[in-house]
Amino acid sequence: MKKKRSVIDYMVLLGLVLLSVFCLLRVSISSNQARLSSPIPLDFSGEYSYDGENWLPLTEDADLSPSHGSVTLRGHFDIEIGEGGCFNYYRNHIGVSFFRNGECFAMDAITDLAARGAKLMPSMCGREWLSVSSPGITPEDEVEIHLYNPHAHGNGSAYRDFLNTLCAGPDIAVSDLMQKNLQPYGGLSRVLGALFLVVGFMLLGEAMASTILRAAVGRKLLNLGLTTLFTGAFFLFDTIDVCFWSSLVVLNTYTRQLCAMLAVLCFGYCVCGGLTGKICRTARAGVLLSALLDGVLIGLSLTGTVLLYDTYICWAAFQCFLCPLLAACCIVQLHCVGKKNVLVLVSCVLLCGTILLDIAGVGASILSHGTCTKGMFCLVFLVYVFAAIKGILVGYQASAKVQKLEQELQESRISIMLSQLQPHFLFNVLNTIYYLCGSQPEKARKVVDKFSTYLRDNLESLDQKEMVPFQKEFDHIQTYLELEKIRFEEELTVVYDIQADQFYLPVLTVQPLVENAVKHGITKKRGGGVLTLSTREQLGSFVITVSDTGIGFDPEHYLDDGKIHVGIENVRLRLEDMAGGMLKITSSPGGGTTAVITIPKKEASGK
Repeated sequence: MKKKRSVIDYMVLLGLVLLSVFCLLRVSISSNQARLSSPIPLDFSGEYSYDGENWLPLTEDADLSPSHGSVTLRGHFDIEIGEGGCFNYYRNHIGVSFFRNGECFAMDAITDLAARGAKLMPSMCGREWLSVSSPGITPEDEVEIHLYNPHAHGNGSAYRDFLNTLCAGPDIAVSDLMQKNLQPYGGLSRVLGALFLVVGFMLLGEAMASTILRAAVGRKLLNLGLTTLFTGAFFLFDTIDVCFWSSLVVLNTYTRQLCAMLAVLCFGYCVCGGLTGKICRTARAGVLLSALLDGVLIGLSLTGTVLLYDTYICWAAFQCFLCPLLAACCIVQLHCVGKKNVLVLVSCVLLCGTILLDIAGVGASILSHGTCTKGMFCLVFLVYVFAAIKGILVGYQASAKVQKLEQELQESRISIMLSQLQPHFLFNVLNTIYYLCGSQPEKARKVVDKFSTYLRDNLESLDQKEMVPFQKEFDHIQTYLELEKIRFEEELTVVYDIQADQFYLPVLTVQPLVENAVKHGITKKRGGGVLTLSTREQLGSFVITVSDTGIGFDPEHYLDDGKIHVGIENVRLRLEDMAGGMLKITSSPGGGTTAVITIPKKEASGK
């Protein structure tokens, strides 16, 4: 009964947590900037014009877009704003000037520079909350507002943001009026940003330690740490009230955009870390092109040729090519490796998709930009935290079995070695050497040298815990076949078709298959036969094939003889455990035997 009550308590607690999260999301989504910028929202009604001649009604559906150029708003405020009062508004990379009855009473630096034909400085343009002192305006006064776009591209909803945030307040500093109202709306983003910054620095520290210890995960941790670090910084500097705790407009603007560029770039390298072979090389080429473009854009902004904000169009256009490329590479990799690394690859595809959604402006608002990517990044972060905790628990449970597994592994190595040192083979080689000593002593000496090499390689396999280069395994196979060729001469024909050799595999993986092909296939067939060893590289794996034209066997009675399968089963198990590979054997009576080994490229890289 007590246990049942505990379960109910946890369910109630979980329900309250979920309800709280839903409430928070609902409040955040349903809020608008008019309520944000309270206390006294201003309603401006009238008309607008882009050329000063053609005037259109200023309605909710009016086409107010900075991409059309600068616009003039003409009309009236709905309430009186006495002398000494203030206008408060949100400026998003635009210039603003105010006129009452044809007389200018406020003009910001951006509009003033444009009027004088001067060059716009980076420190003058960004996202900030400003205040303008009122000369005393009544609802009967005609007010003109000139909104100037100084950039080469449109700023999305900048004009609408200005109108939606207009409000009146007392004659005090805008920070005193607005900061208290805006801080709650940036709180979650600041907390998440700080959390990601901490995690990012932790991952970078772990990457440094892994590099010093020469661990294989160092580069992956570095890429993941940098991605998390720059994403966290973007969270911090994309808050709606950033200008109140970081007053440098240029710092806010450049930090936000640079962090977005670098976060996407580092994410690209994270994607490449989960790919293999030609897929990885294709993705890496795209990421390198992106890095080159980022460097050019940042360099142009440093020289003053163009504002960093104006480079966004070029950067976004290239991401529309890069993100689909990375997503396609992940999908192809998923198709090649199946369920392996499925969490990593699916996460990459989803994040690529959300980056494209944010470039298209889906979910963007005055409260937040990159909304889709932010939400997906948080979700993936939680999934990875859960996976990490699960991995720690599984590792803790598995640690108790380490000693037993190591003992079984040692026994397996001994079994493998003994299965290779077949008594009949040793006897036949020694017998061959005996007869050669009398008739061909020089040849006998060469056979002894090869035989000693063969024995040494088998004995060395006892201490080999890691995978070995294919070339080493191939050299050992050649030594064995040369010894067998001395005995069987024309009955044994060997064909090598080696199209790929730059990969790794478990020690003594191919040799047992070759020995079985000779012993149980070719030498039992009248007139002998042909043994073919071939390798090739596929899209996501390396394939090794051992085939013979021997007597073959009936697969349905494969286990009946009880003599040849210890080595084969050892090969199969070691392929699965050490390399994630597989062994497939096909045969038919009188039709020979074919054994095919498949090793995924990621494991075959030896890293």
